[in-house]
Amino acid sequence: MPPEYASRYARHHLIDWWDQGRLTGARILVAGAGALGNEVIKLLALLGVGHLLIVDFDRVEVSNLTRSVLFREGDIGAEKARTAAERAREINPEIEIDYLVGDLEFDVGLGVYRKMDVVIGGLDSIDARLALNRACLRMGVPWLNGGIEATLGEVSYFDGREGACFECAMSPEMWARRNQRFSCGGLRAEAEEAKVPTTATVASLIASYLVNEALCLLHVDSGRNKEGLAASQKLYLMLKPYGFYIYDLPRNPECLAHERWEPIAILTERPQELTVTALLQRLDARESALELGFDLLTVMRCHRCGQEESIFRPLERCGLTLTECPRCHAATRLPETLCRLEADSDYADYTLAQLGIPDYQVVTINTAGERRHVQLSGEYAP
Repeated sequence: MPPEYASRYARHHLIDWWDQGRLTGARILVAGAGALGNEVIKLLALLGVGHLLIVDFDRVEVSNLTRSVLFREGDIGAEKARTAAERAREINPEIEIDYLVGDLEFDVGLGVYRKMDVVIGGLDSIDARLALNRACLRMGVPWLNGGIEATLGEVSYFDGREGACFECAMSPEMWARRNQRFSCGGLRAEAEEAKVPTTATVASLIASYLVNEALCLLHVDSGRNKEGLAASQKLYLMLKPYGFYIYDLPRNPECLAHERWEPIAILTERPQELTVTALLQRLDARESALELGFDLLTVMRCHRCGQEESIFRPLERCGLTLTECPRCHAATRLPETLCRLEADSDYADYTLAQLGIPDYQVVTINTAGERRHVQLSGEYAP
């Protein structure tokens, strides 16, 4: 018997167009380890995709157990990303699986996305999808968006370069729902997003389409045109009654998300090792400014009693409860924020990590309107 037929992937080798070597060398980021993410991770592990990174900030709840194949009753309260990674290693110990417990926008550096062959989103938040979309567009990485409800699901393919993106397809109703979660000052409302009914059945189906699309992408350079969805297409699947539809998503010419960051210079120093001043000196850009790319909440100041509290977190990660003053108990505190710093700015002696910049982040240096992009921490290597 030839040795390839005695391997774990023996049945894959029987497929004439299959390239297991491409899968072994592939890097895929799975965003979200809930019901949909569980099925995606399971399938990628079975297929032998060589490098997986799982990102999720949440913990396992009892309601996950009916829809998430990788979770057990004893996992309740455990981190979803870590638990999913451990179970995926049990499925296939030959592949490399890493995880990150954190926020896709603020805890995953753009340099991580930049090294991925494809990103798969199994998310239940508009904010997270918007962040994932912009990250992939800036780094030119293709990504797949999945969504599920009780008896329907959808899969969209965005190539990270041309055509419509997820933000292009946002309806006014979606923007209204998203904006309801923030005050006029930018603080996040405490109310959770509405829970959506789902089942393991629809999660399995949509995950299968997502992973099949990833397979099509990974094989596209081996002398084959990409099969499946074209860029900026959405597959819509109904189970009750049965229905299968594919739509072309129109490009919005006013969409602000279409911004490719290139070229990118690489610095080996980590955010913990550089202050703003030191970074600008290192780049010989003393007359320039560092753009954070987000609003950093520095201080909450009470306009009744004058009490101040240093916060130093991205504004979008801060809730409305911060408006209440712990001294006078009046909801009179307002946020003070910044989004760019020069070498002589307040807080310029803070490290980049203190300002909320993670490892492998790509930062923007603005010199008289000219912007250049620099990646910290060297090249990401799983």
